[in-house]
Order: sequence, then structure tokens, then C-alpha cells
Amino acid sequence: MISGYKLIEIPSFIDERGGLSFVECGQLLPFAVRRVYWLYDFKKARGGHAHKKLQQFIFCTHGNIDILLDNGRDHNCITLNSPNQGLYIYEPLWREMSRFENDPQLVVLASNLYQEEDYINSYEDFKQWKSHS
Repeated sequence: MISGYKLIEIPSFIDERGGLSFVECGQLLPFAVRRVYWLYDFKKARGGHAHKKLQQFIFCTHGNIDILLDNGRDHNCITLNSPNQGLYIYEPLWREMSRFENDPQLVVLASNLYQEEDYINSYEDFKQWKSHS
């Protein structure tokens, strides 16, 4: 088991009308949300990178998706398949998304705006960077 992430239950209410889940800024996550983006209509594997500083909270509003998390030595595979559970990544971890079922739709809440210099796009570079940090 690796560290640097955790699964968080998202508050939800379900009644005869359907379900409602929510994330309130300053409540569920220990970071201010600076960027929100979503992924959908997956054609092939996504991810294949790590972030040096960025924290993310990822949840799947529809369908199923596997996210491989790797610290450079060990890895875990997390399946997101419920709109009331999210994956909080708070340390630099390599991530790859695969096994898309039932037209998955992901929403990502990020701790910072897009910064190209925060990305590590090569797994070998990631392992080298981790060994020096």
C-alpha cells in the first residue's frame, strides 16, 4: 500500500427524486479549489504523468474508471465508480487512467491553476525526481 492519497466519502442525499452529492469549498478538502475540469468520452488511456505540487480531488459522476497510482516503487489501483466517493491525491504520484466502463465522466478539483512546469511527463524522470526530493 502506498501513501499520498486517500478516498473520501462525498456527502450525499438520496430520496424519491434522486441523488444529490456536493463538495463545499473549505469543508471537505484541505485546499482551496483554484481549477475545475472534467474528462469524458474516453478513447484511450489518460494521465501518464505526475505533479510536483498540485493536489487533486477526482470523482466519477458516471461510469467506472481505474486509476493507477505509483510512487516510483510501489503502486495501487483505485476504481472510481460512485458519485459519492472521491480520490484525494495530496503527494506527487504517477497516475494513469484506464478500464473505462459505462461512459465514465470524471470531475477534477485542483489546488492550483494549470502550470506546465508542475508536470512530470516521463515515468523515468518521475522516479529520478522522487529519488532526489
